[in-house]
Amino acid sequence: MGALFLCQLACLFLIENWSVHMNDSLIVNKQEIPIFFIIGRPRSGTTLIRTLLDAHPNVIVPPEYPVIPDLIHRFGLHPRWTPKLKKEFLQAFKQPQTFEFWNYDYLQIDEQALLKDLDELPIDTPMTKVIKLFYLHSKSVFPKQEIQWIGDKNPVYALYTRLLMKWFPEAKFLFIIRDPRDNFVSMKKFDWEAPNSVIQAWRWKYITKMMFQLHQKYPERTFLFRYEDLASKPRNLFKKICNFLDIDDDENVFEFYRISGQENLGFIERETFLKYHESLTKPINTDTIGKWLYELQPNDIEILELVAGKWLERAGYQRRYTKKSIILPIKTSPFVIYSWLLYKLMLAGENIPYSLKVKLSRFLPSLARIYGKVVKLKK
Repeated sequence: MGALFLCQLACLFLIENWSVHMNDSLIVNKQEIPIFFIIGRPRSGTTLIRTLLDAHPNVIVPPEYPVIPDLIHRFGLHPRWTPKLKKEFLQAFKQPQTFEFWNYDYLQIDEQALLKDLDELPIDTPMTKVIKLFYLHSKSVFPKQEIQWIGDKNPVYALYTRLLMKWFPEAKFLFIIRDPRDNFVSMKKFDWEAPNSVIQAWRWKYITKMMFQLHQKYPERTFLFRYEDLASKPRNLFKKICNFLDIDDDENVFEFYRISGQENLGFIERETFLKYHESLTKPINTDTIGKWLYELQPNDIEILELVAGKWLERAGYQRRYTKKSIILPIKTSPFVIYSWLLYKLMLAGENIPYSLKVKLSRFLPSLARIYGKVVKLKK
């Protein structure tokens, strides 16, 4: 009887340890799912490519929610996951202090499943793997099978691309470029960036130059493409993206508008969704290509082309004005200097105490709002 009891006890011990090992293995498997980032200027087609990829049954791309730089700066890449820290981290994820303009509710995270995974985390789990768990537990309006890729679309990350490459050495990057003149037409409709052609052209040049340089240095990790090619030949381009990510080419993703016409693709408020992304309720089209030709004033076009410089042609766009001006570079220089200083200040924020970064990040967006009010007063 004693031997039988010991045998039963040993079996129970083996079963319990096998169960724990299987649970740990499942968590590790979730954390090992690779991630890609969609990088580009706002209003350049990042949401369209995000929607196409989220419509793929093996990919999940949550709505825009830029918390990664904030969380890594605050907690580090390798925190010790005590119960107290897990609770603090969850609260920080819900209420980011640096990027506070996005809504956590848009992710529609299954918190019960998430909390279970967080409770079972090994204490030395890297921050990058923990972040993936949040994305995996977010809700998509599209049906899913086995998830092979996690996507993250956040135009604000364009400034932090080099850091993301360092933080996520296994990650891939989709770089999307749009004609800066059409990009400016779209940006003018909204109030979250200064509606100034010099500032917008300089930011476009900065990000475009960075994307070309990183694509040249890391061709195996980056896929560079234009919005115009996505809009005019979506199936051809999407097939190339699927090859880049090594996933099946699924043509059903192009029916996304049938679902987005009824759903909000992650936005709780229908009004917010339609304000920013009404085009997603229709099939992909070329309606917005070339709008700058009849919606922009000649002075804005000339400024955009001047400041964008050689990167305009390098990205495949033709100038309308080729005659060089002596006065225009002088007139635009104050805003060029301002734009350069602002970006340097934002990047420097990653190397200063977190509390100071929070104060700085809350001040910077007010500059765009102040500029917008000044412009309106002049009109």
